[in-house]
Amino acid sequence: MVDNSDRLQSGQQTPVEREGYVPAPKHLKGGILSSLLKLYSDQNGHNNHSTSRSSFDQFNTPGNTQPTSGRSTPTRKWYSRSANASTSSLAGLILGSSNHALAAAGGRPLSLPPIGRQKRSKKHKARLEDQIRITVHIAEILQRQRFILKLCRALMLYGAPTHRLEEYMKMTARVLEIDGQFLYIPGCMIVSFGDSNTHTSEMQIVRVTQGVNLSKLHQTHTIYKEVVHDIIGVEEAMQRLDEIMKAKVLYHKYICVMVFGFSSAMVAPFAFGGRWIDMPISFILGAIVGFLQLVVAPRSDLYSNVFEITASVIVSFLGRAFGSINDKELFCFAAITQGALALILPGYIILCGALELQSKNIVAGSVRMFYAIIYSLFLSFGITLGAAIYGWMDRNATSMTTCPTSLSPWFRFIFVPMFSIGLALVNQAHYTQLPIMVFIAGAGYVVSYFSNLHFSQASELASAIGAFVIGILGNLYSRVGHGLAFAAMLPAIFVQVPSGIASQGSLISGINTANLIVSNSSASTQTILATSTLSNATQTTTSDSSTAGIFAVGMNMIQISVGIVVGLFIATLAVYPLGKKRSGLFTF
Repeated sequence: MVDNSDRLQSGQQTPVEREGYVPAPKHLKGGILSSLLKLYSDQNGHNNHSTSRSSFDQFNTPGNTQPTSGRSTPTRKWYSRSANASTSSLAGLILGSSNHALAAAGGRPLSLPPIGRQKRSKKHKARLEDQIRITVHIAEILQRQRFILKLCRALMLYGAPTHRLEEYMKMTARVLEIDGQFLYIPGCMIVSFGDSNTHTSEMQIVRVTQGVNLSKLHQTHTIYKEVVHDIIGVEEAMQRLDEIMKAKVLYHKYICVMVFGFSSAMVAPFAFGGRWIDMPISFILGAIVGFLQLVVAPRSDLYSNVFEITASVIVSFLGRAFGSINDKELFCFAAITQGALALILPGYIILCGALELQSKNIVAGSVRMFYAIIYSLFLSFGITLGAAIYGWMDRNATSMTTCPTSLSPWFRFIFVPMFSIGLALVNQAHYTQLPIMVFIAGAGYVVSYFSNLHFSQASELASAIGAFVIGILGNLYSRVGHGLAFAAMLPAIFVQVPSGIASQGSLISGINTANLIVSNSSASTQTILATSTLSNATQTTTSDSSTAGIFAVGMNMIQISVGIVVGLFIATLAVYPLGKKRSGLFTF
């Protein structure tokens, strides 16, 4: 089969394939099975040849007569010889049967003369060298395959871009001259190592719980680049990967819980209109969410399945309780509730799904997008349930979905860098990575903020412009500064995704539905209908408006994520118009 990858121009291939980056090697390492068959056939071929030669000499010795079978053995023709590896095995079987027949006839092989012994010793030495070479070849193949599997596990475990995982693995396999095929689905990578000599393949499955660890991802990326560019060998790379996997996290989980609360306090003012007095309550509720996610959920597989619902129920219940204090004017229910849940909003999940769909990874992208929509429905249901439970306890509970006052917009340029630092620390970023992360996040938010003032009715366009600036800065940092663009851009993307636009509709629909559950009076019904009319700009029934508001959560996040995806891809195309020739792009 002729490889036409060199003829294709940039843009004619999907981002997943990237066939033109690294040309296919002219020679791939043979598989383990073919090497074992060759080693086995060489051993049997030599033994059977030696025995056959001695048997032939014995049969032609004077005084011995050859047994006749009634016909002479036909001369071997040219067309009877096959290039398949099974020929030697078949020949060994035939010669082995002749040896058994000779033993039954009472024949005894004669000893070879001294010259024959010298030749046999030379052949034995050559055969021994072949055996050593094949054994080393098998060990080398196994070591390279183990490295590919371990690298894949590390990339998935530490949060590498999911829409480029297949590309990274394909580039690594080509450089190592391993015939490998890769298929990624969320949480699992299916790896197939082929053997062209025997037309067989070995299937491996790498399944891990994917997370984000920016410091270890940076170290893994360094190892990947050094192996791809032939700076270090596979053995040294394996040892360094083992050290990374065995190393402890930079920040203890209880420190991350406090940082979780700090990030919630920082995001409430600039994203949800919170005030100074709302920040301590957002810190407490955010720390509760962080404790549930980082401490409780890993200890119980059963609880991890209902973490989103329980966290949203607790935050909504406590947020409405605080918001109802002092005639509903002391604390802002909307700001403290949404700020506490900002770090678990599914905006990043939808972004990854959109990136995978854009990269033509249909299976992984569709699964992730559908999961993100269901995830947002879980959050909306939990907010509704928590608000309804407190509404049953307090008939005068607050129903305000916006804050009466807010801070000056100029304070946002203080809270955004602080929120970026909190996001980086929660995701285990090293302190040396913080300056570039804060700079890119701040620049992206400034552009997105002023673009949103101009395109107030098209929030996805403002997100696309902000993401374009983030992508340009991150890719330039990778191309000029040789840094890890993905890690530098991730906090900036987190700032874009969980903004106030991304969560519009969840709290409104939740509080309206909670009021409908608690109160059945006509006055409350009219109030709910009026609020629904203002939010949806249509005259609908209460049930229809609440249902539309719930589904608007996922749809609004999808719109924002699509805008971010378009901006990131255009930025990557602007900085890397022809891609990379040897390694994959560690960027969005």
